[in-house]
Amino acid sequence: MSNIIEEIDDVAPSRTFHQLGILCLDGSGSMTAMGNGGITLAESVNRAVREFLGFFKQSSYKNNFSIAVVAFGTNAAIHTPLTELVSIDDFADYNPTNGQGIGAGTFIGGALEIAEQLSAQFLSNPEAKIIPHDVRVVVMSDGMCGNPDATKNIANRLKQNDKIIICASLFTTKENIAEDGIKQAKTILQDIASGANFYKTTYGETDLRQFFISSMSVQRRYGNGK
Repeated sequence: MSNIIEEIDDVAPSRTFHQLGILCLDGSGSMTAMGNGGITLAESVNRAVREFLGFFKQSSYKNNFSIAVVAFGTNAAIHTPLTELVSIDDFADYNPTNGQGIGAGTFIGGALEIAEQLSAQFLSNPEAKIIPHDVRVVVMSDGMCGNPDATKNIANRLKQNDKIIICASLFTTKENIAEDGIKQAKTILQDIASGANFYKTTYGETDLRQFFISSMSVQRRYGNGK
């Protein structure tokens, strides 16, 4: 009798933890301004998100991550629902100004409210009773929030849960960083972050991509607060 050899697909390693990254991306009108490299700030975000997702999909730990994406302006909307990283499309359009119907203003709190709902959904999963679950809410904005007090209140509510960390970044250019409005925007983002080490000022696509990657690190410390 001849031997029968069956090909077996690679088996994904068992999860040892499960981390959800919720990218909250500013899609307000100011994100259509030109940034570094002759492209808009919003297009730089699109490229940074794609590269970030591609980087993590190459990781041997990719089975341990899920991603959701929220775009915000005056209002907020889910761009990508809670999705396991291995199934996410890293070639999709992540430009936060495209087709969201979110308005031209900036209300970070709207995105945080959606992030709160997604976090509750994720952390209530039965799997969370078996292996560690945690959430990184990763906020990127280029300007002043229209309702900073409401935003801070929502952020403080999220930070009461020790399974949720808020990372925040001001995305701007070095030419604009000294402007009063930008300084105020930076202060708000620093306030909503879970600590000084979870805030980072970013100036370009590469910088922003690294912020996304570092924010999803399994380590609890990130950045230097500059």
